[in-house]
Amino acid sequence: LIILYALGAFKISMSEERLHEVLVWSGILDYFTMMNFVLELLSSGMITTVEIEGNTRYDLTRKGKELAGLFEDKIPRSVRDTIYDSAEQALDRIARGREIVADIVAVDRKKYLAVCGIYERGTPLLEVRLFAGSRQSAEDVKARFTSGAADLYKIILEKIVES
Repeated sequence: LIILYALGAFKISMSEERLHEVLVWSGILDYFTMMNFVLELLSSGMITTVEIEGNTRYDLTRKGKELAGLFEDKIPRSVRDTIYDSAEQALDRIARGREIVADIVAVDRKKYLAVCGIYERGTPLLEVRLFAGSRQSAEDVKARFTSGAADLYKIILEKIVES
């Protein structure tokens, strides 16, 4: 639950190093326990991995968000406060404004996904995982998203808001 809560509090995908910094350095969990639970959460579908700019990061799944929301009050208040404060400080340090991220993730040896996102101070404004087929198609999607992300975001937002 603590790992799920931490992933939810940060509102961005977290690397193993960031989880380590928040949970181990603060004395909430030891490293081996944390990594054991991360592997269990992955296998149970509570969290997933995502490749962003070549780095593996952990993200909550819908199932993980629901579980964290249901049992959040079971985590001691002091632990929740420590995690929340770390998240606030990290997001303030990020303070990078709007960021456009696009990466390619292999589904298997010959199939690829394009993982693209627009983030504001670490908060996702738009995230898209698009099956692209070949590596070249994924490269094309990545290039198009990077160059036209603002227009794409505007079009999607207009379509969603239309009545």
